Amino acid sequence: MTVLSRMSSTLRKMSPTALLPRSLAGRVFTVFSLTMLLFLGIGLALFYRYQFLQHVDETQDAAMTLIEVAAQNIEDSAVIGDYDTVQRTLGKMLFQSPFKSAAFIDVAGGTLRVQAPKIERVPAPDWLTQLIASKLYEVNRVANVGGRDYGVIRLEFDADKIASQLWALVIETATFALVAFVLGVALLRTLLKRWLSNLGRLRSFEDDVAAGRVTAEADLQADAPTEIQEAIRAVNRGAASLRVQYGQRIDSLMNSLMQHKSAVDQAAIVCDVDPAGRIVGVNELFERSSGYTRAEALGRELAEFGRPAGSAAAWSPSPQVWNGEVTVEGRAGRLQWYRTIVPIFEADGAIERYLCIDIDITERKEFERAIVENAKRQTLIAELGRKALAANDLDDLFVDAVQAAAHGLGTPCAALFEIGPERQLTLRSGAGRLAQAAGLQLGCAGAPLAEPAATGLRPWFAPLAAMHGLRAGLDAGVGQYGVLGAYCDGQRRFDEDDAVFLRGIANILATWVERQEARRRLTYLAQYDSLTNLPNRRQLGACLEEAIDRAGRHGHRAAVMFIDLDRFKNVNDMLGHGVGDQLLVQAAARLEACAREDNVVARLGGDEFAVVLPWLGANERHSGDASLIATRIVEALAQPFHLQGQQLFVSASIGIASYPEDGTSAEQLLKSADTAMYGAKNSGRNTWQFYSAAQHENAAQRLQLESQLRQALERDEFLLHYQPKLDLASGSISGFEALLRWNHPQRGLVAPLEFISILEDTGLILPAGEWVIGEVCRQLRSWEAAGLPMPPVAINLSARQLQQTDLAAVIERIVGEAGVDPTLLEFELTESMLMTNPEAAVAILSRIKALGMRLSVDDFGTGYSSLAYLKRFPLDALKIDRTFVRDLPDDLDDAAITKAVIRLAHSLNLKVVAEGVENVEQIRELERYDCDEIQGYYVSKPLPAADCARLLRAEQPAPA
Repeated sequence: MTVLSRMSSTLRKMSPTALLPRSLAGRVFTVFSLTMLLFLGIGLALFYRYQFLQHVDETQDAAMTLIEVAAQNIEDSAVIGDYDTVQRTLGKMLFQSPFKSAAFIDVAGGTLRVQAPKIERVPAPDWLTQLIASKLYEVNRVANVGGRDYGVIRLEFDADKIASQLWALVIETATFALVAFVLGVALLRTLLKRWLSNLGRLRSFEDDVAAGRVTAEADLQADAPTEIQEAIRAVNRGAASLRVQYGQRIDSLMNSLMQHKSAVDQAAIVCDVDPAGRIVGVNELFERSSGYTRAEALGRELAEFGRPAGSAAAWSPSPQVWNGEVTVEGRAGRLQWYRTIVPIFEADGAIERYLCIDIDITERKEFERAIVENAKRQTLIAELGRKALAANDLDDLFVDAVQAAAHGLGTPCAALFEIGPERQLTLRSGAGRLAQAAGLQLGCAGAPLAEPAATGLRPWFAPLAAMHGLRAGLDAGVGQYGVLGAYCDGQRRFDEDDAVFLRGIANILATWVERQEARRRLTYLAQYDSLTNLPNRRQLGACLEEAIDRAGRHGHRAAVMFIDLDRFKNVNDMLGHGVGDQLLVQAAARLEACAREDNVVARLGGDEFAVVLPWLGANERHSGDASLIATRIVEALAQPFHLQGQQLFVSASIGIASYPEDGTSAEQLLKSADTAMYGAKNSGRNTWQFYSAAQHENAAQRLQLESQLRQALERDEFLLHYQPKLDLASGSISGFEALLRWNHPQRGLVAPLEFISILEDTGLILPAGEWVIGEVCRQLRSWEAAGLPMPPVAINLSARQLQQTDLAAVIERIVGEAGVDPTLLEFELTESMLMTNPEAAVAILSRIKALGMRLSVDDFGTGYSSLAYLKRFPLDALKIDRTFVRDLPDDLDDAAITKAVIRLAHSLNLKVVAEGVENVEQIRELERYDCDEIQGYYVSKPLPAADCARLLRAEQPAPA
């Protein structure tokens, strides 16, 4: 198996061209022989196939003819029973026929059979015999006379005989073809040998060329084939061309050698050295580079002009090529050359001389030294940068920086100076002999980085330089922090690379100092309010937790105050956030002035502040100290704030929570104090309150009401009551004011003061307000359908609704869908709502007015009114607040204010409605002031819609 596998592998590796003969005659002979064999094989195969098919067909046809001819004689003999004649006839049929046997089978089953005689013949292959036997079949003929069958004549072919005949034909034709093939091949071989013998004449041409006869040419014979003659002519032409090119190449090579020698002389330092090692010739570059003349160099040993650099062995005459770096003491200074010494040999192998070629690498070695030095410095800078990223201690980084500066610049000492106030420089850290001078202060008359002296030393550094014998230096600014310098005790000129390195270290220090400052700033901003510089909510929580922990450990109380500025939003809205910020800064200053030294005042955000009282008495929950401080704060914040040339007034509501009764954590105490603060607001503001459980319950109840209010609109729990307004001139009802009521499923009607503010705070006032407008429209349609008079109905708009830019579109949609006359609707707004954003209010109210609806100002006189804006608002009426009507006619001030408001309104063509009228005296006084309409319990309290319908029916005139 191993031998077979190797042979198979060898055959696979052989390419088809490897099987061809190497000579042209052999290849032509091989192609011709294969072609002849191919054509002979194909021709003989076609010939044999034709002969085979023809012989089979002819044999079959002859058998059919023969049996028809003999059948008549056999039928006649069978009729008379002459079976001898039948047998003789069968025997005649087998004579020289392709049949092996002939038989007559009568109807009774008797058989008369005759076998052909055996004949010696050439045996044929079995496959041929089998092929012929498959093509031939027995021949049968029924013997019938007068319509009666007497038997069957049957002939059986002799396949061996037929195959023997065909095989003899194959042998004869193949023998003839082989003889013809051999004769053709022999003829071709003879002719090829004669024709190709002309190519052998090229050998004599080769010999002539090898002998140096450059004019040699190959001979031509007339009987040579045309192709061979052309080949020999091409060889002769090629030889002639090569002779020409060879001569040109020799000339070019000599010229190139001369140019190369000139180029080497220009680019390299070359000298010739004799076998003893003495210089016998130098080029011009040798003279220019070394500074020695040709006369000075000749005769001297080569070793005098260069000693090996490092520990390499010196050159000595030898047959080997020597190369290496050498140091040359030239006239202009020390040089570094890369030297190659090549021995030049004579024909007998002896050394004729040495050729010494030097390349000046002085600049390259200096550049490599600079690269190494720069890499070392970059490593120092990178290491210092890595330390700066991880460092937290400023002094440690300063020590690393000055040491890196001294090491990188190769100076004996370095120092970092911090610029202090009044240009005082303090040595923060030093390296080398300046390390002991840390803390030394130097005065600086001008800028610390003013122009230095020629030595690089600054004037302010002179005392320190004299003290330590320093004569040269280099420094760089460390941002706004200070100066970093490196100093040496000898004369030295620092180059730009030195300055770049030192600035790199200085920049790292400056960046790190800035980062530390930014980190301190971020830490401050994370714990303190940027506007007031007070601790923020986060810092307050930490201080409060610390106070709670200390109080728990020492058994005393602690407290926190939650302070909210009342009406601060009005200041922001009316005067802008800039004025609001100034007010917050002044308020923070007043809070700090009211607090004790151990108290912590913080701003929680917006207008909310807090004060931590870390130490209160152990037995007094409502501490007098807390009350005293809260009172001082309320009084201080109630004082006017002078901002932008005007006085502003705000007040403070304060909630106080104590540890441990009101909470045991900072979060709980702040929450409790916040709850107490809202209690103070609900008590009228400008006051303080301690936290109580009832306040917590009120807060919980508020949350519960908020949750129930969210479902009240869906459950149809809201309803409207209407309070009539009376026209003083006619004494008839002039309109109604729609008032929202909540019919709680368990509590019944809930007071508006209890839930209206919650609707405002949660934003539920918006859908509730749309429901009110729609409900008023539906009620007007109901009164119209009942044939009742149609007085206008006033609807109160909230501040949240007035902030809707599409308020007019919402009203128009609701009124349009209800199909109500827009003139029957009136919308009431308060002064504070209008003055929050007057420009926006004018635009929205103008669009509502354009729809045909009336507008009025409610509670006039209680807010911050601006007469300039008042005349711009598209108003129809003013409603005087009940606080001015309540004490009429006894209170002269209220009377004067009421009379002035009515005159002002009439001068602006506005109708006046007085609210809160409860007695006849008030009516008489208002009539004297020419008030137009009144509203109050004297006229009627708010009524359900059904009661209002009865009033309207009573207003109808009786039918005539």
